Amino acid sequence: MNYLLAVSGGVDSVVLLDLFSKTNNHLVVAHVDHGIRGEESAADARFVGELAKKYKVPFVSIELNLASSASEELARAERYKFLLKEAKRFNALLVTAHHEDDAVETIALNIERGTGWRGLMVLNRLGVMRPLLGMTKQQIYDYAIKHRLEWVEDATNR
Repeated sequence: MNYLLAVSGGVDSVVLLDLFSKTNNHLVVAHVDHGIRGEESAADARFVGELAKKYKVPFVSIELNLASSASEELARAERYKFLLKEAKRFNALLVTAHHEDDAVETIALNIERGTGWRGLMVLNRLGVMRPLLGMTKQQIYDYAIKHRLEWVEDATNR
């Protein structure tokens, strides 16, 4: 099977890459530099490119050059446009590192916005696999530390 792994360089996606590297599947690492954080995001892109080399898998990336005022929705839409296009090009299934805490956070935000039942069906997108949904953020950190993985911290996630 072919998988296109969305890797930001953060702990979640680095763990995803490490887990998938232990399989016999064909992997491609994909990275999106939104261009919002300047040199910091460019450094993240270089870090992910080096990770792909370390794991001996192909690497594709894009620099979107979105303005720092770009909305989260615009960034997400542009990110998925690139990732899904690349998945199709490699005849691969897109895999993201969303985890249990992400699902809980999204549900809480949707409830706050006054969502109906559809807003509770989070992280359910056709053509996207999310194998870490059964793991908490703490379990992901524990795995990364146990396996001595390196990752980058995005200041905007704090």
